[in-house]
Amino acid sequence: MTPRTLSVTDTVQDYLRQVGFREPELLQRLREETLRLSGANMLLAPEQGQLMALLARLIGVASYLEVGTFTGYSALALVLALGPSSRIVTCDIDPDTTRIAQRYWCEAGAGDRIELRVGPALSTLDGMLAQGKRGAFDMAFIDADKENLLAYYER
Repeated sequence: MTPRTLSVTDTVQDYLRQVGFREPELLQRLREETLRLSGANMLLAPEQGQLMALLARLIGVASYLEVGTFTGYSALALVLALGPSSRIVTCDIDPDTTRIAQRYWCEAGAGDRIELRVGPALSTLDGMLAQGKRGAFDMAFIDADKENLLAYYER
């Protein structure tokens, strides 16, 4: 079952998906593949991806940082919404799930616009800071291990 943003009844959830939700076929296929994996509870709810994409378009995001990629649903939602000159940097520790992400990013024709950094996110973020990347992103999404959320945010 796909994660939900809100605790609503099935009837309300079905209505919201029918009238206010547009999920491209590629995102739908990625979501369905992800739901078959262990850890599928980490999958972003599709309406959250749609909202994030809308917000990114509204504020004119050109560079987006994501901490915690899993199978790449949110990064794919954003890259599909952003302009062709936009760039995304994602951080994740699992090379197996991110291989799924990369497959879908390439299928979308956006593999060259998404840079995946595999390794501990704190080390990745510290490395980016050491390279002078502070303030280099217009929008960030932190959805990694909950123990380090504050540390990710501070970086």
